[in-house]
Amino acid sequence: MGILNEMFGDGESLSEIKEGDLLAAGDYVSEKEIMLSGYKEFRKRYIMKNLILRLFIVAVATASAVFMTVTSPADDKMIPVFCVVLCVFIAVYFISQNVQNKKKYMASLDGLSGIPYHVEIYTDKIKISDMSPVEETAEEVKEENETEISPEEEIPQEEENPTTVIHLDSQIVDLLEKENIFILVVRKAYLFIVPKSAFSQEDTQKVREKLSNIMGIRYKKYI
Repeated sequence: MGILNEMFGDGESLSEIKEGDLLAAGDYVSEKEIMLSGYKEFRKRYIMKNLILRLFIVAVATASAVFMTVTSPADDKMIPVFCVVLCVFIAVYFISQNVQNKKKYMASLDGLSGIPYHVEIYTDKIKISDMSPVEETAEEVKEENETEISPEEEIPQEEENPTTVIHLDSQIVDLLEKENIFILVVRKAYLFIVPKSAFSQEDTQKVREKLSNIMGIRYKKYI
């Protein structure tokens, strides 16, 4: 109860917590082209910036090691040379890891295409439900697939399908708006792509106005 009191205040129970206002709700089917465009934007805004920063740091370290190698006495070059080799190894690792992650995502696109989803956008959270047919006897599988991202205390769900809940008040969550999609980014590592075609233009405008005010700089518009 200590954790609950700290999060929600004294005397409040989960059933008494007021849910955020519903801004938009709709259904969509995942499409390879949409997911690819969202991933490219995510990669551009997060992955490549991070990679460039890492490689810049490695380049500075490499230049320093090379300078030490050149200026060190002939019998004292082992450590600087080792540093140069290590820097090169780290740079290759960063680049290869980036390439492998991209290949894994590209390979998964076909399997992720064609899945029906229901999405609800609130002022404090976004709920994405997988609407694929679920067997009535698969309750344990449903519970294992149901995830929630921050806060750690689980809010009871009534959905019968696997549901992901992303809390927008968490500082690890960003929301990117492109011309035809919303991109949810969690911990700068995980992304959820929601096409705007799931909503009416009025609901999309409502989402933009409300969430840009609530999330501040974590709401990024690229239109």
